[in-house]
Amino acid sequence: DHVKDNRLKRWRDQEYAYDAWGNLIEKRSGMGKLQTFRYDCENRLVRAETLVNGKLESIGSYRYDSLGRRVAKVSEVNGKTEQKHFLWQGLRMLREERPGQSSLYLYEPGSYAPLARVDQAEGEEQQLYYFHTDQIGTPLEMTDADGSIVWQATYKAWGAVEKLAVNDIEQNLRFQGQYFDDETGLHYNTFRYYDPEVGRFVTQDPIGLLGGVNLYGYAINSTVWIDPLGWCSSALGRSMGAKSGDGMANHHLIPEELMKAPAYSQMFKKLKSMGFNGDGASNGIFLPGKSDLAKQIDLPGHWSSHSAYTKAVNAELSNLNAAFKTGRLSDSQLVLGVGRVQRMAREGLESGKYAVDKITGRLL
Repeated sequence: DHVKDNRLKRWRDQEYAYDAWGNLIEKRSGMGKLQTFRYDCENRLVRAETLVNGKLESIGSYRYDSLGRRVAKVSEVNGKTEQKHFLWQGLRMLREERPGQSSLYLYEPGSYAPLARVDQAEGEEQQLYYFHTDQIGTPLEMTDADGSIVWQATYKAWGAVEKLAVNDIEQNLRFQGQYFDDETGLHYNTFRYYDPEVGRFVTQDPIGLLGGVNLYGYAINSTVWIDPLGWCSSALGRSMGAKSGDGMANHHLIPEELMKAPAYSQMFKKLKSMGFNGDGASNGIFLPGKSDLAKQIDLPGHWSSHSAYTKAVNAELSNLNAAFKTGRLSDSQLVLGVGRVQRMAREGLESGKYAVDKITGRLL
């Protein structure tokens, strides 16, 4: 009865079954609840059904665009059918539409942490709502333009809502990059679906072992780390010898979004051919993962986005890339150049060069 490949077979009163590609196809809860899941050829969830005591309780069907982003869903819960369409800005959900109503989402710059939502119902005035989030960008409250709380929740450790204290309007954002589906209880997480009851994804990591040896695992510590795309990567932490429970977070000196930026693709391709590893220890530094620890050891805190820091590193990287494109840099000069960018970033973090939030100490 061996369980292969980190697949969860039983947990409490729940049993799980998978297909040959490692996708969750069946989840039984207790004696009476059965959920089934169906996928397309790219392992994307396209249909889910929930039966309770043999009676069909809910159905969900889903469609995606060529980039893998979910663009539509049709759900039926207890006989009530709802259709939604989703518009995207890059990999962030920008707009949610249903017949006669739409919601526009605004986020922190360079982040998936929500700031506000603008609702527009047909024939009515716009309604503005503000998100109030925790240290990792998870919504705790939503208030209207007058400051009245219209939605409020508390969570369990891995993101399942424990209690909806106020639920005057629908609010489905959860961990950064996640959207709650009432018909399944799962969170849509851009490139995968996440089960908040067990803190695991229901399909294997699309980037394979680059995300770690556990292909179903979420971020190691859900109070510090986030995984807005469903691509959990702990490679940097492993390279640096991260210790679980010490309160420190792994920070890329040259941020991942810069290493993956199309403008720098040729430069980093060349660097990788010479042994550069963006997840290597030389490109990392431990930063405090909580506000109290940041103040205690006098280093910038790292638990959310840091657009100002990324902009500063980008300026240095842009100069190096411009020199690289001239063709006048030798291989050794290019390696030394990227090393200088890393050293500048490390020394800047340790000396207080970069801006931090004055209240929390978080790197901006």
